[in-house]
Amino acid sequence: MTALDLVYQYRAMLGKCEAGVGLEMDEVIELTALEAVFATEATLPRRERSEMTCVLRGAGRGDGRGEAINDRVRIGELTPGGLVCRQAPYVEEGDVVEVVIDDEAAHLSYRFKARVSWLREDVGDDFALGLAFVGTPLLVHYGASEHVEDAVDRIAAAA
Repeated sequence: MTALDLVYQYRAMLGKCEAGVGLEMDEVIELTALEAVFATEATLPRRERSEMTCVLRGAGRGDGRGEAINDRVRIGELTPGGLVCRQAPYVEEGDVVEVVIDDEAAHLSYRFKARVSWLREDVGDDFALGLAFVGTPLLVHYGASEHVEDAVDRIAAAA
């Protein structure tokens, strides 16, 4: 299981708690076990260094009147509570963005909502952002794109 999978599971259960839904007893046990995993640095550091990329989506420019963002950025660190991304566009502190992390090999797309906690100048016109996860994440399963293309080719050939 990857660090991303563990963070997703953890945030999904916390999201249920934040929404007032509550957890079943087996989920409480699982949440406790995940918290123990995150607390044990030998198993998974609290801050997992990352070489992943993600897409940030949001209204952009803080006041909602600016240009929407839909930018590919680098994830520098991944934690149970959020992430640090680099080479990001300007986003106001307090804004909520969507973080989309695709795992093409597993045909999964992890979708997290996050609030911008801080921003600092990065390289050139880019910024480093500290994002705190909020709410319940979403996991989208999708089919292999080659299968879709094969189906489209077969339909076109039959027409």
